Amino acid sequence: MEFCIIDDDKIYQFLMKKTIESISNDVEVKLFHDGLDAISRFKKDGVCCSIILLDLNMPNMDGWQFIQEYKKLEKTCGEKHKIYIATSSISSLDKEKAKQFKEIDGYLTKPITKNKLLEILV
Repeated sequence: MEFCIIDDDKIYQFLMKKTIESISNDVEVKLFHDGLDAISRFKKDGVCCSIILLDLNMPNMDGWQFIQEYKKLEKTCGEKHKIYIATSSISSLDKEKAKQFKEIDGYLTKPITKNKLLEILV
C-alpha cells in the first residue's frame, strides 16, 4: 500500500511518516511538499497512492486546487484512492466545502492521532 502525504510542513511529514511506519511494515510512505509537487510527480513517475493525506493551505497549489487536478489523473492508477483532508483548519466553511467533493473520504483536524491512522489503514 502506498500512503502519500501532501503537506508543506516538513516536521509534520516526518512525524506522520514515522507514525505510519510504526503501524505497518507493508506501507510505503511518499512525501510531497505541495499539490503541484504531487501532481507533477504523479504525471512524471506514474505515482499512485492508496491513501492521501492532503493539507489545504500550501504554496504553489493548495489542497482544493490539487483535488481539481487529481480528478483528471484518478483513472490512471486503476484503483480507488482515499483522500483525507488533513489540516489545522477548524473552519466550518472548509468542512462544508469538503463535503461537496465526492473524492474526499474524510476531514481530519491536526494533530492526527495514531488511533485515527489505524482506522484509516484498516
